[in-house]
Amino acid sequence: MHKKFSTLAGLVLAGFAATTATVKAQGPLYDKVIVDLPYRVTLNNTTLEPGHYVIRQLDSPGGGSRVLQIFTDNGMRLKTSTMTIPALDNNTPASTKVVLHHYGNDYYFDKIWIQGKDYGYEFPLPPAVKSRERERMEPYNVAATYEQTKEPAPAEPTPVAAAEPAPAPAPAPAPAPEAPAEPQVAQNTPPPAPAPAPEMPHTAGNWLTMLLTGGFLSGAGMMVRRIRS
Repeated sequence: MHKKFSTLAGLVLAGFAATTATVKAQGPLYDKVIVDLPYRVTLNNTTLEPGHYVIRQLDSPGGGSRVLQIFTDNGMRLKTSTMTIPALDNNTPASTKVVLHHYGNDYYFDKIWIQGKDYGYEFPLPPAVKSRERERMEPYNVAATYEQTKEPAPAEPTPVAAAEPAPAPAPAPAPAPEAPAEPQVAQNTPPPAPAPAPEMPHTAGNWLTMLLTGGFLSGAGMMVRRIRS
């Protein structure tokens, strides 16, 4: 009896280990919806142009995240992400579809229903749109494709920074103002030497002798006249 119990316990443990290993190997599954939007749709502050989009549940440890990421370029480029509200449908949807709010000429995400599941994703309506109740029209349903994936969402590529224009060359420095010319100090020029006195002719140097001689001769002549008389 004891042997049978041990064998049964061993089988149970082996089965539990195998199940645990399979779950770990498989990992959590994430919802993935592929849709072609026929109109321009506004989500938060992002405008999605008409085209092909991949809507994917954000990775989380338990796999129950309510955050949806929206990708373009076949799921390679993250466009935007948003928080959703759990939506339940007692009538399990027969197909996957994206429901759009329709206000005038504008479209907004409303809900996403998943084929074969009784839950979906509801998008909160922006407060500014709620005031446009009079413009509200019938919602628009867009057929979509549902997949389950365990692959992590691709990382958003790093945006390439636009080339910065080359900096303008620094303006040439203004030429330094020229220093004022130093006044040239006039050098003290010695006064001109006095002009030499004009030399008297050599004959004028003996004028006194000639004068005395003439006076002597005149006196002598007068004495001779007196004697004769």
